[in-house]
Amino acid sequence: MFQEIYCMPMNTEKEKKKCRLDSAGKLFTYSSSRKIPCVYRFWAEMKELVDVDILQKALNTTFTRFPYFQVQLTRGLFWHRWKKALYPPRVEKEKKYPCQFIPIRNKNTFPYRIIANQNQIVIEFFHGLTDGNGALQFLRTLITQYLSLKGFTIDNWGDVFLPGEPVPLEETEYAYRKNFKVGIPKIPKIHRAFHLPFKRENKGVAYVTSGKVNVNDILAIAKKWNCTLTEFLTAIYIDVLQEIMFELPERVRRRRKRHINVMLPIDTRRIIPSKTMRNFITFIAPGIDPRKGRYSFEEIVERVHYYKKRYLNKKYILQQISYYVAIEVNPFVNALPSFLKLLLVKPLYRKMGEELFSAFLTNLGKTNLPPEICNEVKDINILPMNHPYFKTGCGFITYFNDLNINFVRNIKEDIVEEKFFNKLRFFGLDVKVRRLF
Repeated sequence: MFQEIYCMPMNTEKEKKKCRLDSAGKLFTYSSSRKIPCVYRFWAEMKELVDVDILQKALNTTFTRFPYFQVQLTRGLFWHRWKKALYPPRVEKEKKYPCQFIPIRNKNTFPYRIIANQNQIVIEFFHGLTDGNGALQFLRTLITQYLSLKGFTIDNWGDVFLPGEPVPLEETEYAYRKNFKVGIPKIPKIHRAFHLPFKRENKGVAYVTSGKVNVNDILAIAKKWNCTLTEFLTAIYIDVLQEIMFELPERVRRRRKRHINVMLPIDTRRIIPSKTMRNFITFIAPGIDPRKGRYSFEEIVERVHYYKKRYLNKKYILQQISYYVAIEVNPFVNALPSFLKLLLVKPLYRKMGEELFSAFLTNLGKTNLPPEICNEVKDINILPMNHPYFKTGCGFITYFNDLNINFVRNIKEDIVEEKFFNKLRFFGLDVKVRRLF
């Protein structure tokens, strides 16, 4: 039987134990480079300028509740592992571009950054450590602790983690391995996807465009189309990419006419209950095949809706988990030294990952904070990791009545964002757009 817990909370007597990476952690750790940073960002816009000293104190205290994040990578002969860091990280200054590469394989490097930027509290996490659910929970605790140290009385922290409370062992659960099933068929094949035909910028360059729309207004529009908010925005994204494809010169279009698949990460905890704060994501990839002709928006919405109905279920998710864990536990893969795994995983990541998707869209749902401090936090945003081959990615999150939609790209052309927000306006929505980087 496979071990279900892979790392004890770091405040136990076993705190010096090295912790193995989860399945997603191994993939991102061996794939990450300046070209593929595997780093994403959350940030909160505060009512007042951020006090760096108080934020540092809040950070030090917050790590007592998230000891499994106070780690650094240590190299092993066969697999890298996490080990406890002897000190917390320091609050940093903003960089020229967001989501810069974190050299986690370097000694004494934390797999995240905590940044103070005027009135913003920013966190950037390496995806090998945790997914968006874990990082967002960390940010909410950090903000709440920061404002608590500033003198705000918070009687009820709600579902925000309270520093000093016991750390449940379930939060360190190796959820992928726990749900691994032997003998399950392979996941269905995903066809190679269309990619934007624009030249990438230099490594590390990331442009960001942010849009804001009233969430109730857009939910009403989605309801008219008999779909969810995620399905509606996915359909718009696919329609934008289809439009760009059909605007290409015929010679270029013939060569690039492939499936348009949008990668939608799934918080697997919603389907398979788990309290883990490590990675526990899977994905679905709705799309269209433009080789069959141009799709109307109604057809795209219908395809996305029924694709999601077909694949967003426990059986398919377990099939996906088992497929990827089976690669990880393969005796041949396990026997390879780390330096050979490094050579193997990068091309595998491209072939099994980025070649199969045209774009990336993630929904972090609705987030909140204790009512005593809500007025002190004007906004919360997400920026997904910058995929070099997709060249475009989008993340959205709801805070109060605002739906914040953020695009990241590594190309000069802002055609995707422009078309996307124009389509929202076409549906009668009032969209406020600004360029952040």
